[in-house]
Amino acid sequence: MPFDAGPALASLPPGDGSADADPASARHIGVEATRLLRERRGIGRYVRNILRWIPVHRLDVRFTIFVSSARDGEGVRGLLAGVDASLPERTAIELVAGLPDTTADVVWYPWNRLEPDARHAATVATIHDVASMLQLDHRWWKVIKRAKHRRRYGNAVEKADLVITISEFTSLEIQRLLAADPAKIRVTLLGADDLRATGCGTSATLERLGVSVPFFLTVGAHDPRKNLEKLYEAMALLRARGESVPLVQCGPSVPRGRQAFVRYAGYVDDAELATLYRLATALVFPSRYEGFGLPVAEAMSVGGRVVCADASSLPEVVGSAGLLFPWDDAEALADQLARLLKDEALRDRLTREGSERAARFRWTDTARLTLSVLDEAVALRRNRLRGAGPAGVAGTRASQDADRALSSRSSRPK
Repeated sequence: MPFDAGPALASLPPGDGSADADPASARHIGVEATRLLRERRGIGRYVRNILRWIPVHRLDVRFTIFVSSARDGEGVRGLLAGVDASLPERTAIELVAGLPDTTADVVWYPWNRLEPDARHAATVATIHDVASMLQLDHRWWKVIKRAKHRRRYGNAVEKADLVITISEFTSLEIQRLLAADPAKIRVTLLGADDLRATGCGTSATLERLGVSVPFFLTVGAHDPRKNLEKLYEAMALLRARGESVPLVQCGPSVPRGRQAFVRYAGYVDDAELATLYRLATALVFPSRYEGFGLPVAEAMSVGGRVVCADASSLPEVVGSAGLLFPWDDAEALADQLARLLKDEALRDRLTREGSERAARFRWTDTARLTLSVLDEAVALRRNRLRGAGPAGVAGTRASQDADRALSSRSSRPK
C-alpha cells in the first residue's frame, strides 16, 4: 500500500529510464526501514545519515521507504523532514508487504538481515557486527537467540548481491563465522561528524549530577561484551591509589549494584553527549567486541580523548590517537587513566591527534561509498539477467567474480 509521495517526487528525473541515466546505476533505491522509528541511535543514526547524504552525490536519486504500518509511515515522513527538508519530496513510503514486488533498482537492507526478499531488484545487506552469534553470554535464552541470528545473518550473506560492513575486522568475522565469500563484501567506515557540542561549554548533565572536571565518561548498555565490570574494577583501583575521580555513565539502565564513584546520567541528547565527550578527561570504552565502535570516533570528532580496549575493531578506529589496554586487565586500564590525570602534555597530544584521526570518519564519504556499492549491485544483477540463458550462465558468473574482485580493491577506503 503506497502513501502519498508528495507533489515534488514526480518532478524528479526518472530513476532508470532517462536518456542520460546510466542504466546500471541506483537511481531508485528501496530501503527496508521497519525499525527506523524505534532505533534513534546506533543503526538508526547510520540509516538517517546515509539517506541524508546520498542525494548530495546523486541529485536525481529517489527512495522508496518500506515500513510496517500506515502509522509508522506518517512517523517516518516526519523523521525524514527533520533529517533533510528535501527528503520527503524524493521519497515514497510503502508497506513492507509490497517490498518483494518493488520496481526499485536496488533494495538496501541496513539491519543485519535480508527479509523480505526483493524478487525484481538487486539487493544489498549491511552487517554491522556478528556479536549476537558469539558465546559472550551463556543464559539459555541467549543461546536460542544466537541460533536465530545465525540463520538470519547467514540468509542475508547468501542472498544479497553484495554485503556492506563497517570495518575490516567485521569483514573478517563475517568470513570466519558465516563462510562468506570475501569478493562479496565491501567495507564502508562509519561517519562521526554529525555531533555538535553546545556552544556554552557547560553541561546541564554535570550540573544535575553535581560533577565537575576532572571526570571520566563511559557510554553503553550493561551487556557482557561492553565489559563495564572491568572498568569498575579499574576505577576502584584508581580510587585506592588516592584518585577520587567520578565516572559519568550514559546509557539505558542502572545496574543493581551501584558503585560509589559512578554517576548515572541515563540517556542524553546528541548535543549534551558531544559536550560530555569534550569536557571529560577521556571517554573510556572497555568493550570486548564491537563492529566499529562509533562512540570512539564521535569522541575524537568533537575534541575528546579516548581510552579503549585493544580488542575487535577498536584499534582500527582509534589508531595511535588514543590509549589502549588489554580488555581483561583492570590494572593496565587503571594505569592508563592515571597517566591521563597527571600528564597534561599527553592530554593535549591525544586531543590534537584524535581530531586529526576523526577527519577520516565523515558521513558524506560513507554515503558515497554506499552508493557505489548499490550501483555495483545493480550492475551485477543486470549482467546476471543478460546471461541468464543456459549457455550464458557460466560466463556470466566468471565475469561477476572478476568484477567483484576488482571492486573489492577499489571501493574500500585506504
